[in-house]
Amino acid sequence: MPSYTLYLDESGSRHPDKNSGLPARSDWFALGGYLVRQEDKSEVRERRQAIADKWAVTVPFHITDMINERGKFSWLGRRTQRERDEFWSEYREFLATIPVVGIACVIDRAGYAARGYAKKHEDRWLLCRSAFDIVVERSAKFAISRERTLNIVFESNVAMNSVVEGYFENLRKNGLEFDGGNSGKYAPLLQEQFERTLTSIENRPKNNKLLQVADSYVYAIARRAYDRKFDIYRRLVDDNRIIDCLLSKDEANALGVKYYCFDRKNKKAED
Repeated sequence: MPSYTLYLDESGSRHPDKNSGLPARSDWFALGGYLVRQEDKSEVRERRQAIADKWAVTVPFHITDMINERGKFSWLGRRTQRERDEFWSEYREFLATIPVVGIACVIDRAGYAARGYAKKHEDRWLLCRSAFDIVVERSAKFAISRERTLNIVFESNVAMNSVVEGYFENLRKNGLEFDGGNSGKYAPLLQEQFERTLTSIENRPKNNKLLQVADSYVYAIARRAYDRKFDIYRRLVDDNRIIDCLLSKDEANALGVKYYCFDRKNKKAED
């Protein structure tokens, strides 16, 4: 069968008990990125390289460094405003017109703690595992709906590689382990569906060009929950690059971007 690849990156702190230093109104953990068909990977890679060549970027694209003009992207702050506007216009255009589908699970860390999950569960990786299971399950549903299998590529982290690969194998062997009463409304996949659909998982270094694009996608999707006017996210929606844009409202509930543990004042993020 033809396949999708889910390029998966994270944004924010995965530790439920660690102070991120961010204000509660924008303190998230997100796991996500984008889905791309096997036959479209070369286009994404070539177009990413084209914009890097034009702006003489020889380091990985990292969205927070880019936005804050720091580290390897401090050069951006020394350009004229016209040049900076040109760079961002071209980068948004690149993200919004490559043949991919953005997807993520975004967890509000303050909401997670307020629900008592951090104290209830002894597994300090649960925040990461919850996000992984949700985003992979929804990606698998999307792949099935397009009659494709699903491969996963995630950014290598020596301390986490075996953990994330364990999450993958657990889904294939046991399926989801969320409470059935709560998750039933989302039409969860069965174990045998995971086994048929999930074919491989690989870790790749930060300099992987396709993973760098996932970094921008997951950040944009996460920030949207707190800043509904964030320009990169709005540009992605304009060109239907977020999975929810391809789904009916009923489908989006079970297949779309998941905003999890948001309190009532941020409830619109989950709608």
